[in-house]
Amino acid sequence: MGGPRLAAEGLLRVARSEEVAVVGFSEVFEKVPALWRALRSLSNRVRRERPEGAVLIDFPDFHVMLAKRLRRARVPVIYYISPQVWAWRAGRARVIAERARRIITLFPFEADIYRKLGADAVWAGHPLVDDVREGLERPSPLPAKSRRRLLLLPGSRTAELSRHWRPMAEAASRLAARFDLEVVAVRAAGLPDKLFRGASELGIRIVDSGIHPLLASADLVFVASGTATLEAALCGAPMIVVYRTSPASYAIGRSLVRLRWISLVNIVAEEEVVPELLQGDVTADRLEKEGEALLTSPERLQKTREGLGRVARALGPPGASERAAEAVLEAVQTPSHRAATGTTGPPS
Repeated sequence: MGGPRLAAEGLLRVARSEEVAVVGFSEVFEKVPALWRALRSLSNRVRRERPEGAVLIDFPDFHVMLAKRLRRARVPVIYYISPQVWAWRAGRARVIAERARRIITLFPFEADIYRKLGADAVWAGHPLVDDVREGLERPSPLPAKSRRRLLLLPGSRTAELSRHWRPMAEAASRLAARFDLEVVAVRAAGLPDKLFRGASELGIRIVDSGIHPLLASADLVFVASGTATLEAALCGAPMIVVYRTSPASYAIGRSLVRLRWISLVNIVAEEEVVPELLQGDVTADRLEKEGEALLTSPERLQKTREGLGRVARALGPPGASERAAEAVLEAVQTPSHRAATGTTGPPS
């Protein structure tokens, strides 16, 4: 199972990840039929072909069910990119530790959690380190700035845009008028123009590429909570993180999550490095206020950049994907695994 990019790398897709991807709790119900179809297709293929190993990436509820079927078929499971069970549902971490032969993590504290549960856990580091480094070598889609730049990253999904764009855009327009800012928004692939209503009227320029050079040149970023916050941290971009979801999903999440923060930047830093605005606080007024506080305080900006530097170092050195690949091959080539799967030679 994978998306178009994996297919382009040669993956034979039994199931398409874009058909089952979902964000939130209440939103998952409409995907149940597609999820069951994918689980059934993958399970049938496993029984027919008996693979020598299975690499499961994130997507915990689905993959825990698949891991049970893989274990029944005596197929070694390697879990890469641990789901954020350290934030909620600690019991799920124990299930993953029991069913996976090896767990490969992005953050060092995740490996420690699984080792305490008796799992074989390896910290590989974060592949974003290499992605950002490569991205910074590409040319910027815009000329060198002549004034301070405010960058908007409202999200990569339609639902995120519908909740984040308007308050981001209005706050950015106000700040631009007050502080003579250039405002740029990055549109994720596949998102239509209609989701960025009013951009031209508000003086906001929309670009489709070059996120890392733009982050490196940004004086301030409004960003939807997610991986983009780590990209911003690696580029040293001061940011304000926003997150708004459906009321039902938020209520369920708040009852389960055990962390003080929602953004990965603050979670990795274990302190509030960047401001977070959630749910009803995601308004143009609050974004303008928080943006003003950063833009008018050199001391606060410097402190923020120092915190982002600590986060960047915590993501590990370059080469995470190579280390992860080595950890996968090492786990599959373990003699006990070859005996369990009935193979005698090296994996194909």
